[in-house]
Amino acid sequence: MKNIKELICDELIFIQKQKIKSLELLINSTKESRDTANKSSAGDKHETSRAKIQAEIDNYSRQLDLSLNNLHIIEQVDNSKKYNLVTQGSIVTTDKGVFFISIGIGKLEIRSNNYFIISLLSPIGSVMNGLSKNETFSFRGIKYSIKNIE
Repeated sequence: MKNIKELICDELIFIQKQKIKSLELLINSTKESRDTANKSSAGDKHETSRAKIQAEIDNYSRQLDLSLNNLHIIEQVDNSKKYNLVTQGSIVTTDKGVFFISIGIGKLEIRSNNYFIISLLSPIGSVMNGLSKNETFSFRGIKYSIKNIE
């Protein structure tokens, strides 16, 4: 039976692969639409339209790069490793919730439990970074106590 970290990583990998597939489809269809646009008699209008479409493609490409990077980060997590400090790949149980330190996507429900999937670069992730079990920290005026780190 898989441990909770494996289940979380499997779900995150699935989510990122779906995102990647969707973005690739969007990029391809947008490129197709750009390339097949007929040049109208109003040349300036056509060029403006092509520029807008290209900006969309660039935006989707940035999102794709981020999703590919996120997938790489998740795939690098050692699911069997136990941690003593809050760091990349650790599960941090606090008195206010459970955090998985990897990429920033928000709340995820696994086996009827909520996990906050956050990056070390997020505001709360950077506050927790390097802390150990039984330490406390404050974030946005709320005090958290670290009960366990895996």
